[in-house]
Amino acid sequence: MRKTRLLKWGGVLGCALALAGCKSTAPVRAAPAVAALCFSERPTGVHALSPDQWRAEVLYPLLLSGYDTRTWQVATPVTDCMGTPVLWQDPAPGECVEAGSTAAMLPPTTLTAGDVVVSEIRPELRLVWAVARHFADGEGLGPVALVESTPRGLAVKALGVLRSRTKNAKLRLERMGGVEMLVAEGERCAGPMGTACQRAVRVLLQRGNRFINEPVLTAEGACASPALFQLNRTASRSLPSRWLRRYDYTAALSFTTEVIRLQEQMVVNDMDPKQPSIPPRQFRKAQIDRSVKLSAGRLVVDDSSLWGRLLEDGATESTK
Repeated sequence: MRKTRLLKWGGVLGCALALAGCKSTAPVRAAPAVAALCFSERPTGVHALSPDQWRAEVLYPLLLSGYDTRTWQVATPVTDCMGTPVLWQDPAPGECVEAGSTAAMLPPTTLTAGDVVVSEIRPELRLVWAVARHFADGEGLGPVALVESTPRGLAVKALGVLRSRTKNAKLRLERMGGVEMLVAEGERCAGPMGTACQRAVRVLLQRGNRFINEPVLTAEGACASPALFQLNRTASRSLPSRWLRRYDYTAALSFTTEVIRLQEQMVVNDMDPKQPSIPPRQFRKAQIDRSVKLSAGRLVVDDSSLWGRLLEDGATESTK
């Protein structure tokens, strides 16, 4: 019996000394799973905080299904990384539809590095908008995501669809009433050398891990407008006297933890198109401060816009 025990202990000792000849039964711990809507491994040789991981050629395959890395083209209809169609949904049919939302979608083109908008939130966190389609009015459409750089790769933490102006576009997060909001600011430009620009701000609410397009309501619960705030607008109409009446609207937008503040001003001038050198005659001028806040989780505005109040029937808004 003693000999048998010695033989057994000798075998164990031999196994410990000769690791190559014995197999370990200890479990292998897998890498921790990444809680994300979509995920892609980081390119070889790119470390976790490298700016190279935020290049367009890395972000397109992350956010767009059917993206061809060789041709820089995406299959149509466009779908996001979860296979969901990239469609812009107005909050309700026939309501809260902003001017220009029916502009024609341009034919698909090869995507470029300039079609990706990336804004830093923290060193490891970015807002990313992949503009997959363009419209005739200077707007673009595509998936927008909150993307985190993890030790393993890029993880999509929140996802939605954004339609906004693409020139000089900027993205950021604002927090109001305990709710995160994605704020997209951009412009469209026309005229000589593209110097006549109209800027606007789009707001999407973050609901869980989704960015949602929701309307702005009145205190009574009716639809007031889309969550689109135009910072400058121009319109004109012909008068019976054959003079021209011009409407110039400007707005300043600011965010606090409680409200979105809108400071609006509108100037209405009459001018003789046959004598452009003569200074215009002021017909009306007004200004107003408005605020938008969260009430029962919905965006609610306390007053109507000057643009809707002072713009007369027959006036045509300029998109240039």
